[in-house]
Amino acid sequence: MPAATTADPRVLDLVRARLERSLNFDYGGFAADQAKLISLGDVVLDGVHLDGDDDTKPSRGATATVTCHLTVSESCCNPSGNAHGGFLAWLVDHCSSLVLLALSGPGDKWLTSGVSTQLQLFYVGAAPIGNKLRIVNTVLQHGRVTGLLETRIEDEETGKLLVHATHTKQDPQRRPTINNKL
Repeated sequence: MPAATTADPRVLDLVRARLERSLNFDYGGFAADQAKLISLGDVVLDGVHLDGDDDTKPSRGATATVTCHLTVSESCCNPSGNAHGGFLAWLVDHCSSLVLLALSGPGDKWLTSGVSTQLQLFYVGAAPIGNKLRIVNTVLQHGRVTGLLETRIEDEETGKLLVHATHTKQDPQRRPTINNKL
């Protein structure tokens, strides 16, 4: 059962479609095989509205929480059979970026999921092969240029926290405005 949201059902459909396209994009690059293991779960939006028929627009202070799921496979693991710390860092980067896409679109909004400027992880527990993970991503702050995100990776069955992370991103599409009045 999806989590509660205050968003219009059409807004939620548009955002979910945007996130599914991003998750299913076959880019063939770094960690492409692992990316295919991720599935989209709950999407919770507040302060996001329709912008025309086929787009969305976040209001000031809009928030998003996007939950993803993944079962740890051998390709994600270190020699000890646990999800590798580097893999978990990539997972945070990849999944937390979705909350920015949930608040993005054309015009005066983020056009991409941005570029990472800071990623901080606290590894709290191990995730062995076969463990089902819940990756909960939340926007803490969303500005025109910078986004601050939080991710919790939890054991889906026990709820135990495995990783707590913060992630700072910037929108490379932004061009500084220069006011040249002399």
